[in-house]
Amino acid sequence: MSLVTRAQKDMKKALELVSSLEQENPEVKNIYGRLCHNFPILVRQSGLCQALAFSADKARKEDGRGRAHRLVLNHVAKILGADDALEAVHRADAIGYMHYTRRVLSAWVYFKRFAASVLGVHTGGRDEV
Repeated sequence: MSLVTRAQKDMKKALELVSSLEQENPEVKNIYGRLCHNFPILVRQSGLCQALAFSADKARKEDGRGRAHRLVLNHVAKILGADDALEAVHRADAIGYMHYTRRVLSAWVYFKRFAASVLGVHTGGRDEV
């Protein structure tokens, strides 16, 4: 019997989700990668609910930016185990909201790392090697 930590599960989930974007349009990969780096900053500055609402607003567009924001929303929902991340966070009580925020921030470390290693998108944008 082997025990798997939550961090190991988060890392595996992040790798699966980010790796699924390898065949995506380069513009979407670049925007998604930058969002992976900037999303935790937005959460810390504005709160999880506002960060998700921002992405939900941007996700309405039918371009690469909208696609990237829809992917972020979907990936946050998968980390939270919800169908709709914004709805789940919106309905949460104060303790639930704090839990969701901590879950997203702790898991998002792996999204940032895989955005850099798998997608090749670093903090400043896409590195052309």
